Amino acid sequence: MTAAPDRAGRLGARLPDGLVDAAWLWLVLRVGLGLLAVMVVVSGAAPKPCNSDLVINGWTTLPPLSDKGIWFPLVGVWQHWDACWYSKIATFGYEPGVSSTTFFPLLPFSMSAIAVLTGGNVALAGIVVNAVAFILALTGLYQLVASDVDAEVARRTVLYTAIFPAAFFFLAPFTESLFLAGAVWAIAGARRGRWDIVLIAGIVAGLARPQGLLLVLPLGWEAIREVRSRVRPDAWRAIRPRDLVPLPVALAPALAYGAFVAYTAVVVGRSYFAAHADWAATSVTLPWDVAQSAISYALSHHAPVVALNVGLLLLFALLALGGIRRLPLSYALYTLPQLWLTTTQQNVWPLMSTVRYMAVLFPCFVVLAIIGRRERLHTGWVVLSLLLLGYLASQFVQGVMVG
Repeated sequence: MTAAPDRAGRLGARLPDGLVDAAWLWLVLRVGLGLLAVMVVVSGAAPKPCNSDLVINGWTTLPPLSDKGIWFPLVGVWQHWDACWYSKIATFGYEPGVSSTTFFPLLPFSMSAIAVLTGGNVALAGIVVNAVAFILALTGLYQLVASDVDAEVARRTVLYTAIFPAAFFFLAPFTESLFLAGAVWAIAGARRGRWDIVLIAGIVAGLARPQGLLLVLPLGWEAIREVRSRVRPDAWRAIRPRDLVPLPVALAPALAYGAFVAYTAVVVGRSYFAAHADWAATSVTLPWDVAQSAISYALSHHAPVVALNVGLLLLFALLALGGIRRLPLSYALYTLPQLWLTTTQQNVWPLMSTVRYMAVLFPCFVVLAIIGRRERLHTGWVVLSLLLLGYLASQFVQGVMVG
């Protein structure tokens, strides 16, 4: 009677720390959000896949994503906004004359590769890619925080990340899971002195989304620390080339970013910067002016998501500042530049996509998890986060842009 549990226990002991819990969280989140999507579909409130792009771009040749049949509630219901572009790129590549080069290549190319195993259904392939990436991201996050803080805080950090109001972006065909996996493993590798991991993970982050470029700041800091630990102050003339390896490896995200930008300009003929400018004019504004504009926009346009963005942004700014003294400096070098970029950009509307951008700012979740040692605060955040997750996910399934 005890043989099976004993074998399961031995298997769990051999698996990487945090992997089982990460896989379980993915499964629960996948089932829970799947049931929510089914309820929206049954209610008749779910529009066709890519409802925002079908009329404008005439996309009638995407993989089977119709509003009928089993594929719709399972897969097609998550095909809105950027997810449609990633599916389109995975199907047709970067087409000349189309401003699709504003979307970075790792997700659509991965979808295209996995589609060989899914019968050509790139939308389903995107969900598979993000499932693997999300589990790897949470596993790395647990190991990183357990090493730098403790296991209890690490478990809460993973939980808070998985139930964040924008966590459904980790499961839908968006880049959050791939970027978070690359960023977490790159920083974890740097803090362990595993620069082979940093090289691979840094390239992943740099090809996943534009913010990957900013990863050179925390990696550069960790590389400098590593080099200083390898070389004695009185022995600089005896430096061996291998002692300096961390410095160029820390540039991996920037090299990946630069390679994609060059590819878009030389091969596709439409550079990333030109394509990005086609989408919307972006201006740099002071943070308090952006916040004021966002509040005014939320009130005048009756946009509760924009109001939520303001509140979460303020919370995350406080958490990021609180983490400067509590956490390693590389955590702050990862978070603060991304927060600054988010709070100084005026796009189609103020703080557009802010809640999605904050989903990958794991150091803020670490600070929140430290605060969560108080049971009432922990319970309060879990309940509030789950309620907001359900609200935003239902809005997204109904075709409302909440990112």
